[in-house]
Amino acid sequence: MSRNNLQLYIHLVFVTKYRDYLITDRFEKQLHQFLWNKSLELELTPLMINGMQDHIHLLLKITSTITMGSVVKNLKAPSSRFLNELTQSDFFEWSRGYGAFTVSKKDVSFIAEYIRNQKTHHDKGTVNPELEN
Repeated sequence: MSRNNLQLYIHLVFVTKYRDYLITDRFEKQLHQFLWNKSLELELTPLMINGMQDHIHLLLKITSTITMGSVVKNLKAPSSRFLNELTQSDFFEWSRGYGAFTVSKKDVSFIAEYIRNQKTHHDKGTVNPELEN
């Protein structure tokens, strides 16, 4: 093979500090757009971003040139600063940890739909504990 062919998909989950309900309807879409654009800046391919008031899910296609720690650092810290600037406060913080799950290419559409339907899953109690805790 004369060129690289990578199919590396990651499902990331970040939670707010103390799982406080800090991601309000007022700026949720702006946060999603910021993370989408930041992912592109990092040369990642964002496939789906959505979440709830206390956490966010991202489905990303990643490259071999960036580490998971770097992905998380370069998404969480700038998005926290963005939200604090947007709200003119310093209340927003992500929790220190995160979840990162590898996704096979055949499961990308399933995970994307799961992320897209976050509010429905939480309203109906059909969340996947492995992907939420």
